[in-house]
Amino acid sequence: MSNTKSTEERIESLETALALQDQNVEEMNKFIIAQQKQISELEKKLELVVRQMKDLKDAVAHASPQDDVPPPHYGQV
Repeated sequence: MSNTKSTEERIESLETALALQDQNVEEMNKFIIAQQKQISELEKKLELVVRQMKDLKDAVAHASPQDDVPPPHYGQV
């Protein structure tokens, strides 16, 4: 009987460890899904910023020196 009880205790211990591992895997899965969502959102924001920077670069490249005139009140004191 002692051997049977020891085997039962070992099986119970293994089942408990497996349940904890399953729980940990599920928690990590949720965390990874949340991280991937955040990464996707950041990629979209980065694409927007890059597009805006290109637009600004194009606008500056096509600007004439007359566009860079200070306002009339700037030189008055």
